[in-house]
Amino acid sequence: MKKLVCIMLGLLFAFPAAACHKKESPAAQLWCIRPADVAAEEELRRIVRLFDADAHVSFVSETEIDMRLSAAMERGEAPDAFMLHADALPDMAEKKQLLDLSNRLPLSNVQTEKLADAAKRACLYQGKTWAVPLFTDAYMLATNRALVATPPDTVAQLQAEIATLKDNGVSSFAKLTPVKQSILYEALLKTHNGAMLNARRTALTFSSQEGQAALEDCVALLQNAADEPDAIGAGKAAFSVMTSSERRKAAAQYPDAEIELSPLFGYDRLETVAVALSADTPNQKQAFRLLEFLQTHGETIAALYKNYTASKNLQPMLPQDKEAVVRIAQAKPAPDLCGFHTLETTYLPAAIEKAGKGVPAADALKEAADQASTLIWQGKRE
Repeated sequence: MKKLVCIMLGLLFAFPAAACHKKESPAAQLWCIRPADVAAEEELRRIVRLFDADAHVSFVSETEIDMRLSAAMERGEAPDAFMLHADALPDMAEKKQLLDLSNRLPLSNVQTEKLADAAKRACLYQGKTWAVPLFTDAYMLATNRALVATPPDTVAQLQAEIATLKDNGVSSFAKLTPVKQSILYEALLKTHNGAMLNARRTALTFSSQEGQAALEDCVALLQNAADEPDAIGAGKAAFSVMTSSERRKAAAQYPDAEIELSPLFGYDRLETVAVALSADTPNQKQAFRLLEFLQTHGETIAALYKNYTASKNLQPMLPQDKEAVVRIAQAKPAPDLCGFHTLETTYLPAAIEKAGKGVPAADALKEAADQASTLIWQGKRE
């Protein structure tokens, strides 16, 4: 009898303890890229909380998300789940900051067979899946038709238009982010039959004669650039590098500006936003359920961002977006190398800036190649 009483007392004390432990389980922390408007932000917050009432949602601007995530991970304060640009995945995976999803996805509700191959490939590194794609777009040349009647098909045409615009006191390009500067440079490199990487994809080759010619072209195109990123919509600049989503935002902000997108001189580069999990998340199961929810509701979420889903069957959002859908379907993700993201965001833009200040193109590129080569190595996503 005494033994039975002891067992019952033990159970009575155990139940409150278990309840307290469950209550103290930390709520999932989710970082999302900030949508274009507050209404979409509130709707996304509402959708997430309907799924997980305790989830804490924070919004970070698209231009800062990768940098903020990297800093939070270095401090050991990474959120459990987060949106990010897929180009940043190799570096984070190499630092063991991400949770490997390879074995979890086949058993989940994420229908990977319905995702575009290029978008899936953007989330692979060294044969492992580190994220799932949410939505995707492609970088293209944007032309303000009020300033330029016909979008240029070649670099020579673009240069001629810019010379005419300069005489009329109009800026050439809107202010470009470091990544867009790098993408413009790589497109110009392609027109000179140059390459960023050697055949083995283990070394940088842009510090060549072709690379120098491309850098000189890039500096010339950006020499008369405007100081504002939205200058193309305001009629202060004729050209920019834009995605379809950014074009639609500009159209909403400047309804009188007719901005047309066209191929970036044969260079089709994919931009994929994905959702990943922190390697240090204290509750992997809870975090994965949140990731799974976001991906399986990808169409709803992509609509809030006014962007394309990562599905195979892309559909134009507007009649004039048909060409954009073709570009997205043909586009490829960034090279699958650790360090390539840093090259794009730091070393190539620095070379463009130095060349613009008079440093010889060969010297600027050699310095960029020397600095970036220590980070570039063969770490294939496939």
